[in-house]
Amino acid sequence: MSRSTAPAATVPDRFPPAERKTAALVLGAAFMLLADTSIVNVAIPSLQRDLGASVPDVQLVVAGYVVAYAVMLIAGGRLGDLYGRRRMFMIGTVSFTLASLACGLSQGPEQLIAARVWQGLSASVLYPQVIATLHIVIPPERRGRAFAWLGAVISCATIAGPIIAGLLIAADLDGLDWRPIFLINIPVGIVLVALAPRTVPAHKGLRLRLDYLGSLTVVLLLVALLVPLTIGRDRGWPWWGWALLACTPVLLTVFLRLESALERRGRSPLLRPGLWTDPVFRLALALYLVYFSAVIPFFLYFSITLQYGLGYGALATALAMTPYAVGSTLTSLRSARTVARFGAPRTILAGCLVCAVGSALMIATLGWNSSGRHFGWAMAPTMFFTGLGLGLVLGPLLNFVLARVRHDDSGAVSGVLSTAQQLGSSLGVALIGLAFFRGFHGDLTALDYPALRTDMMLGLAVVVTAFVLASALVPLIARGSRDGR
Repeated sequence: MSRSTAPAATVPDRFPPAERKTAALVLGAAFMLLADTSIVNVAIPSLQRDLGASVPDVQLVVAGYVVAYAVMLIAGGRLGDLYGRRRMFMIGTVSFTLASLACGLSQGPEQLIAARVWQGLSASVLYPQVIATLHIVIPPERRGRAFAWLGAVISCATIAGPIIAGLLIAADLDGLDWRPIFLINIPVGIVLVALAPRTVPAHKGLRLRLDYLGSLTVVLLLVALLVPLTIGRDRGWPWWGWALLACTPVLLTVFLRLESALERRGRSPLLRPGLWTDPVFRLALALYLVYFSAVIPFFLYFSITLQYGLGYGALATALAMTPYAVGSTLTSLRSARTVARFGAPRTILAGCLVCAVGSALMIATLGWNSSGRHFGWAMAPTMFFTGLGLGLVLGPLLNFVLARVRHDDSGAVSGVLSTAQQLGSSLGVALIGLAFFRGFHGDLTALDYPALRTDMMLGLAVVVTAFVLASALVPLIARGSRDGR
């Protein structure tokens, strides 16, 4: 890995037209993928009504996408390193578009679950090419701005997914109910495929073979870890969940030994063992896990509180989350300037602390609003403030880590970082769920606002703890970066 460099003293220049077109296309693809991660959250009542889906079915619709997406991200990134970014970008886009069509045409919960798994696998091939393309195409002096835009896209897409779903479900186009939330991806995918050959550079891949055994081992490792974390609580933590978790250290040891053996023989491992020798890289992965355990899971449980506790519709729920995205987008777009002035570690630390304070203020707001009256408006200031912190973390952290990575490892490392983000989210869903439900396994409609208000406050206490732990990791990363220069 290359050593990190000091932040630029000046704000990077504007993007030339070719770089701007490439960035716009891959960021458009990222928006589509990330919006689909959260687009189902506000469609849960519609899915249950139209498909006769049970609560476990709906959970699998959400978990199927997340688990399939996470388990193949590392392999998907490495495929781009080996066979070229443009090729894998187009394969991933075509597959995701067809999977979205299958989702929209599903006639039962089983079909929808299978199609969502297909979607997740396709996304795992496509998303690492987005990050790696930005890392390779955009030179270092402008890369901070490119990742700032990616941070803004992540912020917007996370909230835009529920908003788009709310608008489409409320419109009920031709009586299609929830189906347009998936079918809308089809025209987007067609445009991406049509423009990719002229926009995404055809970087030559490495003249090496994919590490099939390492890929299989890491997939098994992630399945063993993610499946219990994602659906274990709702199944009452069955024995097989604990058995899978017990397999993870064994699979991790096997994977690391396989990779070391391949590198010694001069072959191409899925992840070079040398990557793990950098303490900054290891700490950054830990930061990804801890920080993102507090972000995406928050929106899931906040949505449950609004829809089941206060009777909010899909659109009203999505709009109540908008202040978070607005705050995050504002600071994301200015994060390159902030890093240029204060440095990446200070910017990231400020973002983590703002998120911790904002989430604590949410607890205070919930404690004050005992009736739920004007709940969305009451939460808006604290949501906006917390979002400001998120925007200071997303782009700067990604750029800070990738600045230390060789170009021929950018796809694999992009997959590792995205996997850490998904693992953190799954861990957060499990941990916050323990505080939120506290042993409850009945019908969500049986919970009223007073009960859910207490649950949300306990869940937010877990969120605050995660942000505080993330803040404690940032100085360690900064110290390791200085020592490694």
